[in-house]
This record gives sequence, structure tokens and C-alpha cells, in this order.
Amino acid sequence: MAPSSTKRAAKPPRAVAIGTPRVPRRAVPKQRPGQPGGRRDEVRRERVQALCAAAARLFLERGIDGVRVEDITAAAGVAKGAFYYYFDDVEAMTTALFVPVGEATEIAFRRCRDGLAEPSADLTAVYQRLAMDLGMVLVQHLDVVRLYLQERRGPDRGARRPVRAWARRLEEGARWLTDEARRYRVMRDLPTPVVAHAVLGAAEQVMIAAMAGENIGDPASAVRHLISLVLDGTRVPPA
Repeated sequence: MAPSSTKRAAKPPRAVAIGTPRVPRRAVPKQRPGQPGGRRDEVRRERVQALCAAAARLFLERGIDGVRVEDITAAAGVAKGAFYYYFDDVEAMTTALFVPVGEATEIAFRRCRDGLAEPSADLTAVYQRLAMDLGMVLVQHLDVVRLYLQERRGPDRGARRPVRAWARRLEEGARWLTDEARRYRVMRDLPTPVVAHAVLGAAEQVMIAAMAGENIGDPASAVRHLISLVLDGTRVPPA
């Protein structure tokens, strides 16, 4: 995922309660919007939030393919018709869930790009900061990241499309990081796809282990060890 070239400054995502899917205002459907910030506007956002939170819980329990609209509305405590007032289908809801995760990921990669553009850039330090930024995405959107890890290998169809879309963006990012390491002449001439998939797969396995309660040490040390394994294992041998 080559970072966007836009110059517009991006605001960092606000922290939210761990495990609570956050849906930004622009992702809320605009039917009868009422006065922005008014009571009707807030009620609509609260209902969308409740629907998305209920969907995330059910997706994690049953898998995306095992959840119907009526399951989501029952869990959220709203009438089935209310779902279609806000969303066209379950895929549109899943898209809304992944909007803030995608934006936070773009911000992290943009910071990485800017760090690498500095004349005295330290590749390892910049990569460590990227890993910590992405770690914050995990903390702030824990259930959505769990959903990604659970569904990322499934068929690219229906409500899983937004999950697979984010998976592709992460794969693009891993390829870009590999190419940057080669540009800095710290990586051997290995096939970019092989390195990118190996790095992403290792990071995902570490996340899965951490979420399962395995003791992998403190997060900062785990990040340093993972980066060292990648860069040292692919480093250009001394002449």
C-alpha cells in the first residue's frame, strides 16, 4: 500500500473503549440528516453504533456468513426495518466497521513515508514507529482487527469484501516496505511478494498469539524482535 501522495494533514484517530467498533459520522447514512449535531442526528448515530457493535459481536461468534440481518437487529434491540433505514445490506455495515481502521492505517503509513523522506532517516527506527502506530490501531479497534484475523482467508464475496479489501491494502503496504528496505540497500535481492507475505504472516501470527493470551513479552520488545528477525534475516551479507 504505497502511501497517498496527498498533502492534506490528517487528524489522528481518537482513542475509544477497547473492543468497541467506532463508526465515524461520515460513514453514517445521510437519510433525513436533520440538524448536524442535533438530537435526531445523535439518535441516528447511536442506532448505527448499536447495530455495528452487535454485528461485530455476532460476526466473531458465528462468522460473517452465519449472521443474518434479523440476528443483528435482535441483538441491537431494534426493529428489522430499522437496519435498512441505515444500511443497504450487511456488506454496507461491514464497510462502515472498517472505515476508521482503514483511515488509521493510512495515517500510520503516511507517517512512515514522511519519516523515510527525512535525510537522516533510520530505517529500523521508522519501521518500529510504524509498527507501534499499527499496534495502536489494534488497541483502538480490537474487535474489528479480530474480525480481520478471523475472516481474512475467506472467499472475497458479500459482507466479507471489506475485510478482504483491508487485507489487500495491508499486503500492498508490506510490499512497499519491502521495496523501501531494498532501496536502502539493507535487504538482499529477494522476491518482493515472498518477503511481503512472510512479514505480514509473521505479524498476524504474533497478533493472534497475543490475543489468545500467550505471553509474548511487552509489545515494544515484541515489535523490535519481529523487525530484527525480518531485517537481519534478509540483510545484505558483508562484502
